[in-house]
Amino acid sequence: MNLNNPVGVHRPRVRRTAVTACLVSAVLTATVFTPAAAAPASSTFPAAGPAAAATVLSARVEPQQEVPELDAPGAAEPVTYPPDHRTRPTSGTFVFTAPPHTRITRLEMNCRPRPCAEAIATDGSTATVRMGPGRWRWNLPVRVWLQATPNAPMQRARYSGNLSVDSERQPLDVIITEGRQGLFGVVREDAPNNSGALVSDVVPGSPADKAGIRPGDVIVSFNGRVITNAREQSAARVGVLRAGAVVPVTYRRPDGSVRTAEVTLVDTL
Repeated sequence: MNLNNPVGVHRPRVRRTAVTACLVSAVLTATVFTPAAAAPASSTFPAAGPAAAATVLSARVEPQQEVPELDAPGAAEPVTYPPDHRTRPTSGTFVFTAPPHTRITRLEMNCRPRPCAEAIATDGSTATVRMGPGRWRWNLPVRVWLQATPNAPMQRARYSGNLSVDSERQPLDVIITEGRQGLFGVVREDAPNNSGALVSDVVPGSPADKAGIRPGDVIVSFNGRVITNAREQSAARVGVLRAGAVVPVTYRRPDGSVRTAEVTLVDTL
C-alpha cells in the first residue's frame, strides 16, 4: 500500500498551464504602461498603476518641427517639439537654453491634470519646467517662444540652443534674418592726441541728436569699445550693428565733463 496516496483519496491535479498564465499576467501588469488611448490627452500627467523601476531611456526627444526666422528686433516666434507618447518612469525636468542673440519669452507646456512649475530666467536665456512626482506621459506638443535681441549680428545666420528632458537632448535652432545697417547721425574727425572721434556736425533728429550729442563733443567709447579716432568709431558700427541696436555711447563735452547715453540706431536719417 502506498501511504502517500491512500486508496479512495482523490488528489487534485495541478494545471501547470494556468499557473504559467498567471505569472505572465503578473509580469505584464507590472511593466506595461497604460495605453495612450486610455489616458487623458495631455503632455504631462502622473501615469496610473504601480510604480515602475527606473530604466534608461534609449530614445531621444523628437526634433523640433520648424526653424523660425526671427527679425531683430522683431516679434517672438514659436518652436514646437512634437510629443513622443512615451511614459517616463520618474519625475521630469525640461530645460530650454535659448540660442545666442535670442531670449525666451513664453512657454506652452499643456501640463494636465495638475499644473507644472515653470520658471523663465529674467534675461530669457533659460527656462525650466518641473513635473510633479510620479510617472508621466508626453502626449501634446510643447512650444517655446523665442525673440531675437536687437543687437544680434547683421548677417543672416542660424543659431543653436537646446532642449533637455532629463538625460535626453535636442537642438533648439532659429535663423536670425539679415539686418539693415544701423545709422548714428554724426560727422566726425580725429580728435587731437588720439583722444577720440571729434563730432563736427550732427544730423537733426538722428539718434545722436536725440542722445544730446553736439558739435564739439568727443566720442571716447562706442558700444563698449574704446575710441581713439574717427576711423575706430566708424568701424565699431559699420557692418557690425543693425538698425534697432541699442548701444551705449560715452562722449566728452568741451568743458571736460563725460556723459554716457543709450542710443538706438536707425536705418534712415
